[in-house]
Amino acid sequence: MKKIILLLVLALCYNTSHAQLGKMLKKKAKAAVEKKLKNKEEASSSSKSDNATGMVGSTSTSNQNSSKTEYTDEEFKAELAKKYPNDQAKQDLYYQKYLEKKQQEADANKPKTASNISDDFLYMSYPFAMTKGMSAVGVDRVKLRRQMTDMGDNIDVLPAQDPDYAWLRFLTTPELEAMSPEGYIGYELVSGMFTTKVGTDRSQTLELGTGMPILVRGMLIADDVFVIYAASHQGGHAFNVPSYMHQKDITILNVIGKGEQQFHLDWLEKAKPIVQEFEATLKANYDAAAKSTMAAIKMPKAGAMNSNTSLVSFAKQNVSKTIEKDGAQLLKLNIESNDWSVVKNKYTGHILYRWIKGAFTEKNKNNDCYLQGFLIKQYYDGSGYGSSEFGGIIHGQMPYGQKMNCE
Repeated sequence: MKKIILLLVLALCYNTSHAQLGKMLKKKAKAAVEKKLKNKEEASSSSKSDNATGMVGSTSTSNQNSSKTEYTDEEFKAELAKKYPNDQAKQDLYYQKYLEKKQQEADANKPKTASNISDDFLYMSYPFAMTKGMSAVGVDRVKLRRQMTDMGDNIDVLPAQDPDYAWLRFLTTPELEAMSPEGYIGYELVSGMFTTKVGTDRSQTLELGTGMPILVRGMLIADDVFVIYAASHQGGHAFNVPSYMHQKDITILNVIGKGEQQFHLDWLEKAKPIVQEFEATLKANYDAAAKSTMAAIKMPKAGAMNSNTSLVSFAKQNVSKTIEKDGAQLLKLNIESNDWSVVKNKYTGHILYRWIKGAFTEKNKNNDCYLQGFLIKQYYDGSGYGSSEFGGIIHGQMPYGQKMNCE
């Protein structure tokens, strides 16, 4: 009996020790795996100086004694040259990405001005009549709300009578912002209507809004100072650039700001040269774009028929007589055709007439120059062609009718 009990105890001890040994082995194996994974993670983190884009990182590897947190542009270029010595395209790509990231960080660190506009109601130098539906309400105090929308940077004018109603909305575009005088931002009215007094003595009343020959713009001069002005529309976005206002017509319609009378009087004087500078910049930009576009319009080459002096003389006489009615003058003219083009009756095949075409340049009464076209016809009388007849100015056919440089 004692032997049986002893054997049972020995078996139990063996099983227990074997289980403990198994647990110890499992722990050791687990620790070894964890250590291996940790080593891999450390190796991975130390290699992150070359990031997923392949660009040079800012942290140094573990075998370096010192770390460099920032690169100059030239140092960054040098690092890229070391990393990709035989791949200039890759160097250029990653350097461009580096510059873009640098610019993004600089833009992110710029002070935000949108929150500088006060929540208080501000006074208008001159009362506006707010048009809402069929009624008009006088407005002399408003709130400015500047916000980014899907269209761009907006300034809304909210009347004190209805502070939730965006009565007037002004929008700036990247082009307008880029051409604004330093420290100011120019806007253009994109929605809303109002009635105001205009003119030197402000005796005239005019209803203004969008979609009319008179432009209305605004300019954020300073925190809580917004100037609204208007003038006749020039340019008209014809060359994919902002239109501009005629300098002589610019009228400061209103200054939105603090309530002190002298404050408003001062800004009514100071705002005029600022907005004139802005409009002059827009005009210069428009003129440059127009000149570049118009430079591509050239006088077509003369054809063989241009050697016929009597036809050329006939064309000049009739073109001049036609365009002088509108105050324009003929500059240059030539016949483009190399030969007559014959027109026949499509059913009988009988000859009706023959024609040639030509081109000319004219300067109108506004000193703008255009390329135009003309026709000359000779009708068939059954045995031969009659005398030349002027077929008129060609309309609606490219390249004629385009504005061009006068040189």
